[in-house]
Amino acid sequence: MSGRRVALAVALLAGVPAAAIGQERAIPAEPVPLPAPADSAPRPAPSSSVGLQDRILAIVGEHLLLESEWREQTALLAGQYGVPEGGPEYRELADQAFEQMLQDLIIYAAAERDTTIQVDEDQVRDATDAEIEQIRRRFPSEEAFQEELRQSQWGSLAGYRADLMDRKRRELYGEMFLQTHRDEIQPEPVTDVEVRAFWDENRTVIGRRPETVRFEEIPVVLEPDAAAHDRARARAEEVLAELKAGREFEAVARQFSDDPGSRTQGGDLGWFGRGRMVPSFENAAFGAPPGELVGPVESPFGFHVLQVTEQRPDEVRARHVLIAFARTDADRARARQRAEELRDLIAAGADVDSLQAVLMPGDSAGAAVIELASDQLPEVYAAALADAAPGEPGIAETGTGFSVVVSRGRGGGGEFTFEQVAPRIRQQLAAQRAQERFVERLRGDIYVDIRRSTQGR
Repeated sequence: MSGRRVALAVALLAGVPAAAIGQERAIPAEPVPLPAPADSAPRPAPSSSVGLQDRILAIVGEHLLLESEWREQTALLAGQYGVPEGGPEYRELADQAFEQMLQDLIIYAAAERDTTIQVDEDQVRDATDAEIEQIRRRFPSEEAFQEELRQSQWGSLAGYRADLMDRKRRELYGEMFLQTHRDEIQPEPVTDVEVRAFWDENRTVIGRRPETVRFEEIPVVLEPDAAAHDRARARAEEVLAELKAGREFEAVARQFSDDPGSRTQGGDLGWFGRGRMVPSFENAAFGAPPGELVGPVESPFGFHVLQVTEQRPDEVRARHVLIAFARTDADRARARQRAEELRDLIAAGADVDSLQAVLMPGDSAGAAVIELASDQLPEVYAAALADAAPGEPGIAETGTGFSVVVSRGRGGGGEFTFEQVAPRIRQQLAAQRAQERFVERLRGDIYVDIRRSTQGR
């Protein structure tokens, strides 16, 4: 690939925008790559192959980059991107893994020297435990999970947890440092010739468009009884009072929030534009000045106390505490009955757009046809749409109730065109260059000794 980044090329696939699943999650979470079970991912080197025989590939400040870490990261990336071991693409991926790990260590070393960067150890532990739990669920049993750990270089769950905590700590330091210095990391210009050259050299890696599933939906939300509604509001009022009294937002979110996607991040939702959240939450977020505490804001999920931390012309960054409604089996039974009635109406010929206009007033984004890659479709939606012909309705059970989904057919599956991916190529090349230039400036103040050969693996 003549020096181009295979990982960047493959990452274009993950970056193709897709519509959100209706309004099922009030707060979208960023996808996190996770190790897979042993039968579908390269296994890390056994502990007997590291230790005294481990080579130091680089020294960055007071930190070492070890050969075992580099080989492990290369194997994980190769499994994620489908790059076979031993070929030129694998060797290039190994080079790129080394460069990225070196960059990450330089950023971490710079962050450690910045006394304004403080990482909360509770946040490190929460993020570590959440990732371990996600990984554990991908194994068929607890015994299989523990056996894989015993065969790995860590030898045990305690060893893996200690290593993962260190990685999470570094990630958080790096993220906070880059966020603090974001104004210094300006995208570099990329020419049309460079975009075309990247496409010509990487089009076989970029691959094919995923199959997509198209559908419409009508959410049927579980309605809490009056007592549950009032309890949630009262608890949200108490949370708001604690925040107004001066308690740290992150600590309150980690203690009280019922949103698992943002709780371990101190309630941080990241940046989002219009059409990404339920209307009541969106209106509150886009109507609030940065720093102001807002709430309680009611949504189908419960009551939110939120705070906008940053603004851009078309986006905001916010954090929140969700106090969810307590829902009973009777609430769920009533919602299921309403969903079945709607499904039967649509099957008998009722117009979906008319039903959406009555049941989802003002929610034009939610009423639009949704198109998602088949591998991004949540299991409950995939099951409801699996054998549905265009126009046929089904029911998906969700965290907030049910969703009546109506198939609108399938598409995709063909090759990407240059026009489809050119904007992503330009954006990612610009961001990559900007970060590399920023890291290069950091190297002037940080001790870096590279001991690895430049010839790859």
